[in-house]
Amino acid sequence: MFLKVAIIGLGYVGLPLAALLAERLDVIGFDIDASRIKKLEAGEPVLSEPGLDEALSKAVGSGRLRFSPNPADVSDSDVKIITVGTPYDERAKDVDYSFLDSAIEIVCGNIKKGDVVALKSTVPVGTTSERLVKALRAKGYAVPEDVGVVFSPERMVEGQAIRDFKTLPNIVGASDERSFSIYSEVASVMGGRIIRVSNPETAEMVKMTDNYARFAFLGITNELALMCEKAGVDVLEMLKAAKEDYARNAGLMIPGPGVGGSCLNKDPFILKANMAKKGLELKIVDAAKEVNYHMPTHVYLMVKEFRNNAKEVAIAGVAFKGETDDTRFAPSLKINEMLKADGATVRLSDPYVRSVSGTTRDIYEAVKGAEVLLIMTDHKAYGEMDLKRVKSLMAQNPLIIDTRGIIKRDEAERLGFEYHGLGRL
Repeated sequence: MFLKVAIIGLGYVGLPLAALLAERLDVIGFDIDASRIKKLEAGEPVLSEPGLDEALSKAVGSGRLRFSPNPADVSDSDVKIITVGTPYDERAKDVDYSFLDSAIEIVCGNIKKGDVVALKSTVPVGTTSERLVKALRAKGYAVPEDVGVVFSPERMVEGQAIRDFKTLPNIVGASDERSFSIYSEVASVMGGRIIRVSNPETAEMVKMTDNYARFAFLGITNELALMCEKAGVDVLEMLKAAKEDYARNAGLMIPGPGVGGSCLNKDPFILKANMAKKGLELKIVDAAKEVNYHMPTHVYLMVKEFRNNAKEVAIAGVAFKGETDDTRFAPSLKINEMLKADGATVRLSDPYVRSVSGTTRDIYEAVKGAEVLLIMTDHKAYGEMDLKRVKSLMAQNPLIIDTRGIIKRDEAERLGFEYHGLGRL
């Protein structure tokens, strides 16, 4: 059976997914942003993701991938996959469903009997049934008799989306056997094995668990970094020893300067709100939030402690994590504002980010005359910097504060830097 697929939403999830599925299937990529579609049709990059531009070029060149801002073009597909964002509304303490509801409306207006609709957007448990299934039934379609429904969460990490889509298992919760079979045929194109769960609700809970656990483990690890600073212990050395051949500590992560990106800044709170409606208060979310959201302030205080009157600071990394251009909730932007409020001149550098005014791609330009170099993002390029050249460009007695543990301390100190790391003073 040759299937045609529509991807609704061409962001950090939908665009890599469209490129990969087009290796073997006909794919229409839909997005309401007409300017984005024009850029994609012209072959212009719209986001930074390793391997994506090459995959898109190959898919478009093969004729199996095309783009459209016209909702009617979604109709000529057998499987419709929704990948739009589901932001958290802080004031309402709930999901902002506007993008999802709009996508569901487009799907319901361009569907036919026999189609399968798959939801990949991160949503509270019960959303597939309460919003997607209800909308289909309101249009006169019986589920699953006329239209099948699937929830299959995205689990990729920005900066390695192509690899993750090809290797990570696909969790699939389907409304019926036929829908599972059809969607599995699509998912198998990516390469990861299929893990079937009994219903969409279980699959939704898997995704919530993924980011709930990561948020909690990050809170634990960040607090361990603070503890190690007080105890005079190197947190990275300690974590390496604690995890080696000891699976019980496998969940411990590398500490960082805060929680960036869309997912970890919304999904734990979406789950908390979802469970509150069911009468359960989640206490771990708030405890982890207190630690994780304190980390940018802690890094700012490190700068004040080790170079109180610094007037020139270079920040290496604006994106919230390595090998991406995503600056949503980036800790670097928070610290930038704190330092500028103190009267410091801050120069931002990032090899991928174009969206933040004043950011240079050239780290060597950014460090000229700087008293402090603040490593905020674990881009591979920063671990490979020519520290001797950096030293020659900075002010006298230069200070490196490494929040990612990617600079070799011995080399930095040998070259004459004062070095301090997060959790390893």
